[in-house]
Amino acid sequence: MNQILEFLNSHASVRQFTDRPITEHEERIILTSAQRSPTSSNLQAYSIISVRDQESKRELARICGEQQHVARCPLFLVFCPDLYRLSLINKEKGYPFQGEYTDLFIVATVDATLAAGRALMAAQAMGMGGVMVGAIRDRIDEACTLLDLPPLTYPLMGMSLGYPAAKPTLKPRLPVEAVCFKESYTTESRERCISEYDETMSKLGYLKGRQFEPDKYPHFRGQYSWSEHSARTLASSSPEIISGHMMPFLQARGFLKK
Repeated sequence: MNQILEFLNSHASVRQFTDRPITEHEERIILTSAQRSPTSSNLQAYSIISVRDQESKRELARICGEQQHVARCPLFLVFCPDLYRLSLINKEKGYPFQGEYTDLFIVATVDATLAAGRALMAAQAMGMGGVMVGAIRDRIDEACTLLDLPPLTYPLMGMSLGYPAAKPTLKPRLPVEAVCFKESYTTESRERCISEYDETMSKLGYLKGRQFEPDKYPHFRGQYSWSEHSARTLASSSPEIISGHMMPFLQARGFLKK
């Protein structure tokens, strides 16, 4: 049991990989492990696309904001909430399909997210490492075209996988009291927890040289902390941050109409 807990608490993102390939057998283990993740009503409302072709990975790297680990990883997985497969079943049986309702969108998105988490854990259990890539949504139309995605699907996240070139560094998380509450939501320990985390992240130097949109804050003279970085991110009007294209995109794909 302790070994399992140690493993679960050892996650760190990996973006640098060795030249060692991921075999088809290893890929199969990752995918079948992902399938054992929880799924609402056993609908299994997701699909996973494996990408090994080098040209496709290069194109995906461009779509993901030139993140070169996407092009260099031996295996890139794309996790897609998928109501299309279920809609075809209803059509074949002559039944109406209610896929435009918001809750089914949530069901499919949660299913895909759970599968992604399980896939990464399976890969890590075999000595691999990886990183989730949400930037695939920045040019989401292009990703859909490249991957031939039908309506009622969308690329929620990508995942670069491979054997780590170096041991990854664990990044601290917020104190557990900041995100886990007993019986009901509370902000009682919020200020203390955030202050502690700001200090921890600053001492470790994670944000050194990474100030977000510094030109917008020329008079800032305080400690550049996690909370400052996060606040600037959520205050940004950058299209890549606010992703204003997502709602019309999802509605055009058949989601979130009701």
